[in-house]
Amino acid sequence: MTQTRFWTACMALIGAAFFNAARADTVTLTASADNSMYSESGQLSDALGDGIFAGTNGVGNVRRALLRFDLSAIPPGSTITGVSLNLYLSRTRAGSVPVTLHRLNASWGEGTSIAPGQGGGGGPATSGDATWTHRFAGGAEWTTPGGDFVTTPSATTNVGAQGNTFTWSSASLVADTQMFLDMPSMNHGWIVRAPEFGDASAKRFDSRESSTASRRPRLTVTFTPAGAPTGACCVGTSCSVVTQAQCTTLGGTWQGSGVPCSPSPCGVTNIGACCLTNGSCVSVTQTQCTSQGGTYRGNGTSCGTANCPVVLTPFVDALPIPGIMQPVTGFPGGTAHYDISMTEFTQQLHRDLPPTTVWGYDGTFPAKTIEARQGRPVTVTWRNNLRTPLGELRTTHYLPVDLCLHGPNMFGSVPRTTVHLHGGHVSSASDGQPDDAYPPGQSAPLYVYPNNQPASTLWYHDHALGITRLNVYMGLAGFYLLRDAQEDALNIPRGEYEIPLAIQDRSFNPDGSLRYHEMWHEHFFGDSILVNGKVTPFLNVKRGKYRFRILNGCNSRTLQLLLSNGHTFWQIGSDTGLLPAPVAMNSLTIQPGERADVVMDFGIYGPGVQIILVNQAPAPYPGTAGVGVVPNVMRFNVQSMQGHTAALPAALVPVPRIPEAQAVQHRSFSLAKEFDPGCGHDMWMINGMMWDDITEFPIFGTTEVWSWVNRSGVTHPMHMHLVSFQVLDRQNFTVIGGEVVPTGSRITPPANELGWKDTVQCPPNQITRVIARFDGFTGRFPYHCHMLEHEDHEMMRQFEVCIPANIPSPPPDVNSCFGGAAAFTISATGTNLSYQWYREGVPLVDGVGEHGSIVSGATTPTLNLSNLSYFDDGPYACRAFNVCGESIYGAYLRICVGDFNCSGGTPDDADVNEFFTAWNAGSPQADVNASGGTPDDADVATFFERWLTGEC
Repeated sequence: MTQTRFWTACMALIGAAFFNAARADTVTLTASADNSMYSESGQLSDALGDGIFAGTNGVGNVRRALLRFDLSAIPPGSTITGVSLNLYLSRTRAGSVPVTLHRLNASWGEGTSIAPGQGGGGGPATSGDATWTHRFAGGAEWTTPGGDFVTTPSATTNVGAQGNTFTWSSASLVADTQMFLDMPSMNHGWIVRAPEFGDASAKRFDSRESSTASRRPRLTVTFTPAGAPTGACCVGTSCSVVTQAQCTTLGGTWQGSGVPCSPSPCGVTNIGACCLTNGSCVSVTQTQCTSQGGTYRGNGTSCGTANCPVVLTPFVDALPIPGIMQPVTGFPGGTAHYDISMTEFTQQLHRDLPPTTVWGYDGTFPAKTIEARQGRPVTVTWRNNLRTPLGELRTTHYLPVDLCLHGPNMFGSVPRTTVHLHGGHVSSASDGQPDDAYPPGQSAPLYVYPNNQPASTLWYHDHALGITRLNVYMGLAGFYLLRDAQEDALNIPRGEYEIPLAIQDRSFNPDGSLRYHEMWHEHFFGDSILVNGKVTPFLNVKRGKYRFRILNGCNSRTLQLLLSNGHTFWQIGSDTGLLPAPVAMNSLTIQPGERADVVMDFGIYGPGVQIILVNQAPAPYPGTAGVGVVPNVMRFNVQSMQGHTAALPAALVPVPRIPEAQAVQHRSFSLAKEFDPGCGHDMWMINGMMWDDITEFPIFGTTEVWSWVNRSGVTHPMHMHLVSFQVLDRQNFTVIGGEVVPTGSRITPPANELGWKDTVQCPPNQITRVIARFDGFTGRFPYHCHMLEHEDHEMMRQFEVCIPANIPSPPPDVNSCFGGAAAFTISATGTNLSYQWYREGVPLVDGVGEHGSIVSGATTPTLNLSNLSYFDDGPYACRAFNVCGESIYGAYLRICVGDFNCSGGTPDDADVNEFFTAWNAGSPQADVNASGGTPDDADVATFFERWLTGEC
């Protein structure tokens, strides 16, 4: 070889080496292992079948597929720049559904099992097989049945019709594969999942045993060997110098080899907020966002306002059941006294969330249940002991407070609290009035709950003016279960088969903290649903009936609950009592503040069946189907043991209807949104008035009909304190010339609304009528929309129950003398009475009168008069009145003339002598006819007329 040819060959080798260092290689791998798991049994698998399964079959059983790939063909130290997984869909009856990949955290096996037929039912597991309960049959188990995996999906794609190949690709898949390459011991592959609630969603993909090689699972990996060149990488407007592979991993756009970051080549065109599944946000292009499996919020949007949801795996935590609150004296269910503090603490609300700071009563969220019994009073001392992590009493709220709202505009961001027993028939002083809220370090006066009402599902929660939504969102709520002999006599599920379910929605930041709007919004809809303080938990149930006391404890979200298999359940109670008879239901719509007592029968299912309690209500409600829906509520896992199997009673308790003819008053309330010039945005109002505008004064012991006229586009849950009411009907209306005009006939309520209620759903463009008897207590009580954002601004007002003023009998007539004194006293009945005394129809005022007499007590039950003259002689009357009515009675004051010396006896000669002495002196005392002049002959005539008759 000549010297020239030698150098030419060397340069060619160098060039090839440089080219190989800069290029990206691609390799396509087939699965090294795959398998399917079946939720109905830990004894099923399908290792060598020609299909793998994901989703739910027609009877609610879940399938999950497992995949693993050998990456030894990729040189160690390489940088993974792209990954795509291809699966061929060979069989499905479901429509298009999202199918997700999750990185597995534990090893698993592929034995020799093979399922018969199409493989959908699984086959007996063999040694080493992965099953629903075991990573390796006969050996190691999963930590969580169904697989140990990262809850946040690594990639998602919509899978539709069979006969097609579907592809998954994302930045998270790249990151997973890079980890598998760098740490081969962590290469456990992925789990494949389809929706596991609602209708059947099962998908069958060809496995690595497929007879058609092109249909087997394929993983295509693009990588760059070590030593690749660097250049500018734009992630949003930020710039960094990295390799092309690193830039791709960052979700950025590589500007080319050797391109510097100064000046920056990164512009802002077509950049926006991209929400990743872990709740974090990056500013990238829409294409970059999609490649990372994120949700793009639009060009120009900011991560500061994106509110990215944290995506949490459902059904990994067991349902907590609230404990029973223990009294200081007495016992639960008896006459008892409780001392309960509101405190701040942390609690883990989901397996994959860091601990969340919450508030609770007695240190739990939700609070422990207060057990009570009809006729046995309960008293409570409520204490606000909210403190910072340093132990100092809180002076500011944990959440941002909008200081423009009524309440915070007076008290600032101090976390004031007060406790309302929702549905309780209690006095105004124990009702938890919004105005009665008190700051940390203080307590409420003793609250008395007489428990003089039927058995029902009550609940207690915060009710502080202007910050109720914040305090309840932090966790201040709990059940109060009231029982009675009628309920005891019914053979319905109880004990372990009676479970309260407090359903609430929340949003989280990636650090586990609660996320909420900084300023007031008219609604809040969380992106996760909690039941009893856990995100989408599961409950293992025996094969029998369960009684669930369901509370919609959400701030604004309406729930439309149904079972994923569409089966029937029965409602046996509403807000404040049992229904006349069980009502068969396939779905239940329940708004914030409402309760529903339902019975579900799991005795008809075999062991291993899983049924999901699903929510289908759009947000806001009503709305477009699917919009704003958080579907998963909780899951029931049916066990093999028998439970409560007795039949439900055909009849429950009598609920006599209140005749509408008994109503003495009909009131109408317009529900609408109006502009608030003070805060610069809309607010919700009732009849265009606010909290301090009191115009409703029901008379104690009377019945009224209240009509909620909903002129807005959302359904309002209207709640009345003090009373339980019955729903009469609903009627459509139109607005003509600004006036509401009813149309069509009145619609009777459904059977599950024929019990006692305290919160009623008021749909848009309808008049919802309820009837209530106002008895038990007098005083002021709130009524409001129970969407907490609405009641905080300003959809809450007050009514006052009162007893009309009444004066049973008139005061006696009074005799007095010139210069003397007199007093009238009346005994009036009624509430919050006011008084006004009159003389000859003219109102009296305290002080010295025109003729020198002195008046005091003119606006009290006792009128006092002194330094009387003959001008004060005459009729007097008192008007006792309040907002409910008035009563007037009169009496006569006579200034004595015949008994001139005021001796109190029959007029005699001494009276004559004293009269003439005064008359001769021209004294005003002798002006007995009250002429106002010098005593004259007319006064003499008047005196002797009285003296001769023996009159005073």
